[in-house]
Amino acid sequence: MRPAPYEPRFRVSVALVAWLAAFVIANVGSLILLSVLGYADSGDPSVRTACNLGELAGQAPSSCDPAPLWVTAVLQIPLWVGLVGGAVVVSRRFGTGDLRRDYGLRARRSDLLGFPIGVVTQLVFVPLVSLPIIWLLGERSDELSEPARELTGRAEGFGILLLALLVVGVAPVVEELFFRGLVLRSIQARYDNTLALVGSSVLFGLAHFQLLQLAALIMFGLVAGYCAQRTGRLGMSIYAHAGFNAVTVLLLVLSD
Repeated sequence: MRPAPYEPRFRVSVALVAWLAAFVIANVGSLILLSVLGYADSGDPSVRTACNLGELAGQAPSSCDPAPLWVTAVLQIPLWVGLVGGAVVVSRRFGTGDLRRDYGLRARRSDLLGFPIGVVTQLVFVPLVSLPIIWLLGERSDELSEPARELTGRAEGFGILLLALLVVGVAPVVEELFFRGLVLRSIQARYDNTLALVGSSVLFGLAHFQLLQLAALIMFGLVAGYCAQRTGRLGMSIYAHAGFNAVTVLLLVLSD
């Protein structure tokens, strides 16, 4: 039995099209912004978009070129417009137009429990699933956090507050709305909760374009997805996402 019995029956294909549209918007928007800001030589926009997605998760591909943190912040605008815009369009076209009813975008005080759940997931479960893969691939364990250290290395003063706002404040809301709202519910409305949980988690992990962090991201996707399914709303998964990202930011800032 689905936790939200009155949720619209979104098609899975619609969710996938929405994700592809968001990806295209992010690429085109990033290219335009890079040109306007004078960073047109920063590389292929698709690579830049992958960097942006990874940086928001606290992990960016090693092929990324360093850029001022404020540029990274501005480049999130087309990505967020694509993800949120896709969810809104699908809701109005195929749902009720109410994000609370269609995606469970609401929270209760009890959902604050999600924050420590995210912290524990980052501190305990991420190493358990990530380190064996790193050793299997013959990589160094410190490479797991090396891109994130590069990101925090560009954050000083106001930049640290900006980094926290991006990674802990905004990204969890946007990504949970899309992946645990639109994607998860579109799958579970047509199939079952287990397939929805696994499918949305895998897509969430792949969307960050991170091989070394893929297992950890899928693991978190499972945790956040379970929270969303268990409660029937996104509040707990949003707090879990914030706690998950907050640990990365705090530890790396302190280490720097």
